[in-house]
Amino acid sequence: MIGKLIKHDLKSGARRMGNIYLAALIASFAMIVSAFIESGFVRFLSSMVVVVVAFIAGVMTFASVVFGANKTLFGREGYLTQTLPVRTGSLIFSKWLTSSIWLFISYAFVLVAVVAVFFYWTTENQEGAQIYDMIYSVAQSFGLGAESVYQKTLMIQAVIGLFNMCIFVMYVLFAITLSNISPFHKLGTMGIIIYLAAVVFIIQGISYGLESLCDVTLLIEQSGISMTVSETAVRQAEMTGASAIGLTGVYFKTIVTVFLYILTVQLCESKINLK
Repeated sequence: MIGKLIKHDLKSGARRMGNIYLAALIASFAMIVSAFIESGFVRFLSSMVVVVVAFIAGVMTFASVVFGANKTLFGREGYLTQTLPVRTGSLIFSKWLTSSIWLFISYAFVLVAVVAVFFYWTTENQEGAQIYDMIYSVAQSFGLGAESVYQKTLMIQAVIGLFNMCIFVMYVLFAITLSNISPFHKLGTMGIIIYLAAVVFIIQGISYGLESLCDVTLLIEQSGISMTVSETAVRQAEMTGASAIGLTGVYFKTIVTVFLYILTVQLCESKINLK
């Protein structure tokens, strides 16, 4: 049954967001066509349109995930959803998984769009390559490490960003659930935003506190990648052009996410207030 539930949620999301990605694909096709046009302004404009459309698609996907989950779990559809012959934990897991998948699609689309435009302007366009070299030279003068270091850093940060996005989906589901429970439901849709902001603020604040006490740090150097908890080692590595990425916050948020999942299931089972 859980498989059918996930399949249904994916199809429902596809119906809501099909037009969004159709427009994004049309914009991408326009950029490909513009590659054969000599006008630099037209090529620049089309490439910027692709990036803007990709970001808009990401924002609209997030909005669709939030309001779609709220509607199917606690709106009119909630009467049907809550009576399905599946456990509440399976319902929440299905919403988390399918929402994460759709946000992953939007996240990947933004990354692909940005990378495609970057390579387009640095390899297929002489002026773009010159501008990139100039920016990179200026960045190096401010302490930016070797190109191989920051490329690895960007890749790892992208993976961490994806992981944090999946964690954030659980924050959203918890905020939605809380906004549909008495007495928290009095704020309506605005309550979702307020509760979500409060959850993010509290968890992020605790994360910063833990990082200040002891931060497990990933060091990215030309010689390789290593981990350390020594602040001295981090400072020395950064002086030689290495990049440092803190992981304590990621570990903490993972634990909190599991707790929020359990709490969300318990609230849905005992305190739900369907509209």
